Amino acid sequence: MKKYAFVILILIALLLICPVKYQNTNSYNNKAYYPLDQLQNDYSLADAKVDNCVVYENGDITYGQSVWDSFTAKTQKGKPATVRLAFYYTLDAPSHYAKEYYESIKAEYPVLYIKDLRFDGNKYVIAGFEEGTLYEKEYKYMMKYKGEPRSPSALFQKYTRYVLVNDNTATWEDIEDGALSSRFGASIDNYPVYTDLTWK
Repeated sequence: MKKYAFVILILIALLLICPVKYQNTNSYNNKAYYPLDQLQNDYSLADAKVDNCVVYENGDITYGQSVWDSFTAKTQKGKPATVRLAFYYTLDAPSHYAKEYYESIKAEYPVLYIKDLRFDGNKYVIAGFEEGTLYEKEYKYMMKYKGEPRSPSALFQKYTRYVLVNDNTATWEDIEDGALSSRFGASIDNYPVYTDLTWK
């Protein structure tokens, strides 16, 4: 379970990498989403489901598959589209963490990150609040990866992922290796926007 917690922490870290300031827009196509800066402070997981967000709980999709399918169907045809993503994380049992570490982070959970993913016909833009500031980042491609985990100790047996990248030759294995490498420049700029895991 420690490996599971480590994966969750990596995913959260990836979600926080949005260094370009966001220029607010109300262009949400046919989706009736409130602008991100108008969401209530107590916006909840239940609210996200009511609003037809694509919801991920601890790194795996749990709601909104049809919404995601509609989004990808449009983007594959080169049509502009927007989808709202909700990333919800909880802590595992205290016994799975070092006591001091658990005590230092328990007040921060559960945590919910709301992101908007837009496609304008040419590029993808991921946008969301970080520490009170609205940011966005552009990517050229959204790649789909399907496969099995390389580690036999993984808790899942198959995965389907969509990941924003600027290099359409990068494989999921390349992205994983880059994230774990200590070599400067080895990491591949990416942003995971969809994960569907088949559990063992």
